Amino acid sequence: GSGLGRAMAYAFVRLGAEVMICGRRAEKLEETAAGIKRLLGKDIGTRAMTIRDPAQVEQLVADTWERFGRLDHLVNNGGGQFPQPAIDYSVKGWNAVIDTNLNGTFWMMQAAARRWRDHRRPGSIVNIVAVVSRGMPQVAHTCAARAGVIYLSKSLSTEWAPLNIRVNCLAPGSI
Repeated sequence: GSGLGRAMAYAFVRLGAEVMICGRRAEKLEETAAGIKRLLGKDIGTRAMTIRDPAQVEQLVADTWERFGRLDHLVNNGGGQFPQPAIDYSVKGWNAVIDTNLNGTFWMMQAAARRWRDHRRPGSIVNIVAVVSRGMPQVAHTCAARAGVIYLSKSLSTEWAPLNIRVNCLAPGSI
């Protein structure tokens, strides 16, 4: 509903895709949907939810499949972090970032991949990550989670290749 996700939603709709977006804040999602409707004349699906909850993720994938008759591509752009010296992270703060950025990304990948496998359809996953090769002071929690997503993606791209599911990462750098 904001930032890179919003920009990608507009771009995908311009290219002819039918789009479903999700995020924690309904008002941001509706704002994006209204802008796309106003500028591009297309309706998109929205779902206020958290990717931290596997049941909500599964329902999103089921509803997307029902609305559009299929799911071709999954872009995992959801995430969050807060700048703070790592020495001062609370357990709650650390877990919130890891649970969203790493676990939430996995739940989304797994739910989509299961649908593709069960329907014998190909699929494509793009995980938006960060440039982590030099570390990320003040956001070490997101660096750890995104590094996990990168190596998870490498593993699953091989494991799921026989299912005709592609998995890639895109690290756009500073925005």
